[in-house]
Amino acid sequence: MIYTRIDLAGAEAINPLGGMAGLVEAVGSDAFCPRVETLLMERFGISELLVVQSALSEGRPDILQSHSRDARSHERARAYGSQFFADDPIFSVLTPDAPDGVYSLRVRAEDIRNPRYRSACYTRPGLSEKLTLARKDEGRVLLLSLFTAAGEPGFDAERVAALCDLGSLLLPLISLHFRLVGEDKRCTRVSAEAMEERVGRAFPELTGREIAVCARSILGVTAEGIALDLGIKQTSVLTYRRRAYARLNVNSINQLSTMLIQSPAAHKLAAAS
Repeated sequence: MIYTRIDLAGAEAINPLGGMAGLVEAVGSDAFCPRVETLLMERFGISELLVVQSALSEGRPDILQSHSRDARSHERARAYGSQFFADDPIFSVLTPDAPDGVYSLRVRAEDIRNPRYRSACYTRPGLSEKLTLARKDEGRVLLLSLFTAAGEPGFDAERVAALCDLGSLLLPLISLHFRLVGEDKRCTRVSAEAMEERVGRAFPELTGREIAVCARSILGVTAEGIALDLGIKQTSVLTYRRRAYARLNVNSINQLSTMLIQSPAAHKLAAAS
């Protein structure tokens, strides 16, 4: 596990990397995130990326962006945000007393002490190493975590240096982009917690676990993703969902969603929120 504090003294002298001009133009638009993904995955061979923002005093972060080659990064991002955020080794560096600035932390899978975290976010998806670029500013942190797959080139010194140079330019752009679009996203995003409340109001006969599983199913989370998010086995997810269907006399998530939409209790709660 190797970390450094990135010296920004010469950052302005770095020639902008290919693609940076397009990123600057795309800030605040729908094109920004795909361009970040293309730059990192095609130019630097990254297998997965995750962008997270949090106040150091708060327990649960905001997941701003995730993308991977296997299209399953959103499930791992949810698990990371709900269960494993505090176990991230970056917070052995980014303590509340650490000076503001830009940092990097290189972590191998074997450096992760929590076995569930290591299995869910490294071993099972076949990821071997992570380079986190972090920006700390007045008690808030913005993390850009970049993963490489097992069997592929890792983060050698040259690659780390190039990504750190990029990060000192990219992190402020990411921060600005999500400040510009954040209000719209907050207005349209339905969290798992909000959906749980709607499902619970509409179907009070369900147990707490059944509500949690059904809420995430309605949001399109797979059984594996629900298991990661709730910290239970995938077979348990299927059992809770089957029991909920039996209680409500439905056979599919589409029928359950239709019942929720038609429920007066859910309508009242959605209107109030």
